[in-house]
Amino acid sequence: MAVSRRSVLTTAAAVTAVQVPAAPGARAAAAVPAPAEVRRTLESAAEYAVEKVRAVAPRVTGFPVGTKFEKWVYSQNSDWVGGFWPGTLWLAHLYSGDTALRTAALDWARRLAPRQYDTTTHDLGFLFSPSWVTAWRLTGDPYWRAGALQAADTLIRRFNPRGRFLRAWGRPDEAADAGRVIIDTMMNLGAPHRRPRRHPPAPHEDPSGAR
Repeated sequence: MAVSRRSVLTTAAAVTAVQVPAAPGARAAAAVPAPAEVRRTLESAAEYAVEKVRAVAPRVTGFPVGTKFEKWVYSQNSDWVGGFWPGTLWLAHLYSGDTALRTAALDWARRLAPRQYDTTTHDLGFLFSPSWVTAWRLTGDPYWRAGALQAADTLIRRFNPRGRFLRAWGRPDEAADAGRVIIDTMMNLGAPHRRPRRHPPAPHEDPSGAR
C-alpha cells in the first residue's frame, strides 16, 4: 500500500492534536482520526518505508549523503552523515524482524571503524550513536561498545574548558576556530555522556561533565 508524505504528516499532526489539551474556551479540533485509524496509517507508512529500504539497500554503494537529479549522492568515507544509513537499517530491522537488514546494518557500521579516531570533526555522535551504540544495545557485543566509547573519547578532546563547550571546527590542538561552536556540537553531546566517568578526569575533560 502506497502512503503519501502528506498522509503521514497529516496523521502525525492529528496525533499531536489528540495529545495536546486544548486551551480553555478553544474550539474542539475537527475531524481528528480515531486511534485505530491513526495506528493503521502509521503502520502502513512504516511498512512502506521498510519496503523502500529493502529495495534500495542492495544498490547502495556508499554512505548516502543526499540526492541530485533524483539519484543518490554517496560518500565513501561517510562524511558527517555516515551513521544515519546503518541507523535506518537498524530501524527497518527492528520493525520488520528481517535478519538481512540486521546483517546490512552491522556491515555498514563496520565501515565507520576508522572514524572513531577522527579528531577533525564534531559529528562523532551522529556517526556512532545510530550505528555502533545501537549495535551494542541490540547484540551485546563488546566490540561495538569499545568503538563507541573510543569515539566518545575522541570527541571529548574538542572540549574547550574556558568556554565549556565542544569546539565546532579544526583539530583540538589548533588555535584557529577554538572559540567557535554551533548547534550541531550540542546535538553530539550524547556520545561523551555515555562514557564511564573517570576519577580523576583526564586533563582535557571538564570535571563537571561539561553540562
